[in-house]
Amino acid sequence: MNTDDVTELVRRRGDYASEEEARRVITEVLTVLGSRDLGGEAARLAAQLPSGFAELLTDPGEDAGRFGEDEFIERLRGRLDQTAAQARDAAHAVLSSIAEAVSEGERTDFMAALPTDLSGYARWN
Repeated sequence: MNTDDVTELVRRRGDYASEEEARRVITEVLTVLGSRDLGGEAARLAAQLPSGFAELLTDPGEDAGRFGEDEFIERLRGRLDQTAAQARDAAHAVLSSIAEAVSEGERTDFMAALPTDLSGYARWN
């Protein structure tokens, strides 16, 4: 998938009104994801993402830490200035779209690198 394809998928899944809103959400979710220690998986995932998204995972501007769903959603909620429910919806729309944008093997590795409580966000039912 290219940048426009990923953005459109996130826009539809998140029911965002515009491409700009979807890109903002993608930026914030990937920045928070990039600040989480994924054991080297961030660089491998970034290598398969479109330009503009990949850099957010490999240059988050923060020290990588290990945190689960609650901290992920709280960081995202603050960055988006949204409720926790809206932040969960944003995480689900973005992480599931990113998982679909990469190869099957990379998708499997990405999901395995996520903590169990976050891996469900990378699946779209």
